[in-house]
Amino acid sequence: MMRRVVINSICLTPEKAAIVDNTAIIADLHLGFENVMQNRGVAIPRMQVKEIVEDVKKIIDKYNVNKLIVAGDLKHEFSRNLPYEWEDVREFIESVDVNLEVVRGNHDNFLASILAEYGIELKEYVKVGDYYVIHGHKDSEFERVIMGHEHPAVKIRVRGALYSFPCYLVADSSKIVLPAFSPLMSGSDVLQNSFLSPILKRAEKIEVYAVEDEVFYLGTVGDLKKVI
Repeated sequence: MMRRVVINSICLTPEKAAIVDNTAIIADLHLGFENVMQNRGVAIPRMQVKEIVEDVKKIIDKYNVNKLIVAGDLKHEFSRNLPYEWEDVREFIESVDVNLEVVRGNHDNFLASILAEYGIELKEYVKVGDYYVIHGHKDSEFERVIMGHEHPAVKIRVRGALYSFPCYLVADSSKIVLPAFSPLMSGSDVLQNSFLSPILKRAEKIEVYAVEDEVFYLGTVGDLKKVI
């Protein structure tokens, strides 16, 4: 069995989903990203939604999930709904056979019109147990949050080769940051880049849990910067 980590009753899984009782929380799917890149003249095979749906179904079965929460950025384009986004979001919703709740991310400006077809409300937050699920691009007064937005990763260069691992972050023991669920998001190196979220910018201690077939603790961001 692949190893998981439990933080304050929140199970951090190797599948890049946090599990609370029978609820799974994922973030940053960025459906329609291929369409955005095509419009910029970069050809990317359209494969992301199939992989995401398959991965979600595995999570639902493995962890006996009856509710799925998307913590923002279900789609990618800020300014409108692209054709792939209409199609991919519809396919995602119709393929996920559990109660679905969606939190607004900074990429989700026009998502509500797609969700309305299915009677799904685009929410600012969802409460799960003692935690509030938010996206994380705005500041929040909630003490305990589960969020996305950062696409955290750890990138390590060894003998000329660059190894990248998506990761969870735990800030001040009460704020959990999810890795990007999209297979096309390479991740932002937490050891090199500054944080985007105002929630993380004021955090005093940020711990890193890398994902590679299992979830394993690497240490704090501060300690890792000293040795890597």
